[in-house]
Amino acid sequence: MDKFIQKHPYLIISLLILVVSIVFRIPFKWVVLIYLAYAVIMYVTHLGTAVGWTGYILDGLFHRPAFTEKLYRFAATHDTKCVHALLSYGLDMLRDGRYQEGLDMMQRIVAMDNVQPLLLKYAEEDLALAYWKNGHLDNAIETMQMMESKYQIFSADFYTTFAYFYIEAGDYEKALEYTNKALDKDATHGPAFDNLGQIEYRQGHLEEAETYFLKALDMKDTMVDSKYHLGLIYEAWGNTQAAAEFFSAAHKSRITGMNTVTREQVDAKYNEYAHLLGASPAPASVTTEAAPAQITVSEDDSEIETEELSELASYASDKEEPADPPSP
Repeated sequence: MDKFIQKHPYLIISLLILVVSIVFRIPFKWVVLIYLAYAVIMYVTHLGTAVGWTGYILDGLFHRPAFTEKLYRFAATHDTKCVHALLSYGLDMLRDGRYQEGLDMMQRIVAMDNVQPLLLKYAEEDLALAYWKNGHLDNAIETMQMMESKYQIFSADFYTTFAYFYIEAGDYEKALEYTNKALDKDATHGPAFDNLGQIEYRQGHLEEAETYFLKALDMKDTMVDSKYHLGLIYEAWGNTQAAAEFFSAAHKSRITGMNTVTREQVDAKYNEYAHLLGASPAPASVTTEAAPAQITVSEDDSEIETEELSELASYASDKEEPADPPSP
């Protein structure tokens, strides 16, 4: 009983207010006012956490990052206990290319007490991504290895992410092992086929890479990474028209700081071939924080259009609708 009271003090207080109101026959309108006053007091005395929850709820309802970012920042600097808000804020940092800030946020979350196991799992995988984005690939792999020994159930996204880290490390045998684990979980997982394409591409096996990248787009036709690499393959084969079409398709995708290719890379290739499409060159893009951009995500206010590595995407989609977040 003592543990229950310690864990749910505000629920107990709310019930006590209700009981007192019934016993003393307090008019309904006064009961409502009492609860409103209690809510205001709780909001003000727990301002950081309250603002964090407010931002998280508004983010899920309206998807207005420019507004909710201010709420997240306020909550984060006022000792919020809302892990959902901190995770969303950290995810936004990584997408914006603010990799060191994202790393600091994920380290803060995993160091907190009493974090729900599922949220902690998200944060640990996001921590691995943040390590990788900051150039600490060994730390990223070690974090994923720790998770593999700590948990029993993993999604296809976890295995795809882990595999991609091994691709980055040049360990294609391990990369293939974990990519196959992802496909065992989900035989239609587009990012896993993108992984296979990148494994072959990096070894110079362009025909095999083409097959896998096309398969990835067949599974998920908005994956910018596969489009860009197909453009490179057709460019290497001298098929300039096909290269131009795939570079154009990649250019039309939204690219964040979590893509496997950067906006600068995509637009450079697009501009090279724009004349073949009768299109105007892309304007110079603003460079985000320097780091090897990875992961593919493209989204507007209504849907996630391309795939992200890891549970980052699955966590983000929790605020909207169930989705299958990806990999590179």
